[in-house]
Amino acid sequence: MKKVLVITHDFPPLGKGSVLRPLKFSKYFRLYGWEPVVLTSTPKTYYFKDDSLLQEVESLGIQVYRTPGSGNNLLTGRKLKDLPNEGSRKLKRNISRYRKQPDEHRSWISKAVKLGKEIIESHKIEIIYATGPSFTALIAAGELKEKYKIPLVTDYQDSWLHSPSAYYPMGYHRLRNMKLEQEVIKVTDEIITTNRRIKEYLIEEYDYLRHDDINIIHHGYDIDDLNLAAQGPLPEKPKMRFTTSGNFFDLVTPKYFFEGMRLAFEKKPEMRGKIEACFIGGLSKENLKLIQKNNVSDAVVNPGYVSHIDSLRYLMASDVLWFMIDKGVGSEVIAPVRLAEYFGVRKPILACTPDGAAKQLLRDYDAVRICEPDEPEDIAKLIIEYYELYQQRMMPIANEEIVKKFNIKNLTYDLVRYFEFLRDIPPEFGIRKAKPAVGNEY
Repeated sequence: MKKVLVITHDFPPLGKGSVLRPLKFSKYFRLYGWEPVVLTSTPKTYYFKDDSLLQEVESLGIQVYRTPGSGNNLLTGRKLKDLPNEGSRKLKRNISRYRKQPDEHRSWISKAVKLGKEIIESHKIEIIYATGPSFTALIAAGELKEKYKIPLVTDYQDSWLHSPSAYYPMGYHRLRNMKLEQEVIKVTDEIITTNRRIKEYLIEEYDYLRHDDINIIHHGYDIDDLNLAAQGPLPEKPKMRFTTSGNFFDLVTPKYFFEGMRLAFEKKPEMRGKIEACFIGGLSKENLKLIQKNNVSDAVVNPGYVSHIDSLRYLMASDVLWFMIDKGVGSEVIAPVRLAEYFGVRKPILACTPDGAAKQLLRDYDAVRICEPDEPEDIAKLIIEYYELYQQRMMPIANEEIVKKFNIKNLTYDLVRYFEFLRDIPPEFGIRKAKPAVGNEY
């Protein structure tokens, strides 16, 4: 079987959405004749951990090589970090990124390159696939590509320069990141992005990139996960439930939704006791205070951080899924993996998001109501609208053709077609031919 080296800083058991893409691609590579060999970090600690995803990796028999790290880490039972208030978290991250480029994981690059050399020299690697953030994975992959001349596919789950988490306090920081990104692009054979806006920014920044140099493969849901979740008992739901999953970092905040709930109860008092909002994941102290401030404590459920399969069960047991991206620098490039999973469970969505990649995808889903993220009055109106539709049993239905496009098994096939294209004609020959059409350029 042909082998692909998968380079990613984030991988289970880290409790982050960014681990799902390399995990699920690795799962389905074998279906299309490719054996994944994963190069990743040894996670020191984090706010959340999902052992079930690590168990999935082990049950699939995926070969995982980890760079050396502290003996006291998430794999050996290290205690999780306490969830801080968002301002404190961002301040600490920005201080680190002031000194380290492209991000706080800069020291991982040399470790990844060293381990990558060992893997390549002991396995017959035919393609290198690297995904970020952290974009240290792309930098390490670029160095390995230059040394071994193995075709390289780089996969952007976020924009390098335009992400909401990017921090450039001085011109130097942005110029340095541009230089690092261009060094990777120079040696990359195929660029993949998860949405159109990231692709557009790359073309705008670097005028030597052409439209067909970059292809879009969206985030996806795993149908196996949905089937497994459906087999187990779903969480009890005593009343109409709005649910959201994920963490409130960067441009994701529950502030306006709590305000919208309060206004909805003021406009329609009989709804109190008949609807609730479920937040899957951690709630910081500042968010708990917002719940109290808006007098919605009796309408909020917080099971905390749960396993990936259990989070899907909560989504399936819900009546409406709430999705939000706040206004701010980089909001237009956000279209996270949880949105694909919202599509996968086929539930109506209340989306509070500005113009950008996420809104573009949501419009085609059909079973959605969209408003601006920072307008509590509009959020209240949509909460009431959904409540009335629920009472009338007239909830909107998802567009099945759109849902099918986010099946990760099919998206893996699209990615593998690029692998096969690069393998057939190695890039050093300088021969170009028509790339495979994957049918997801929207």
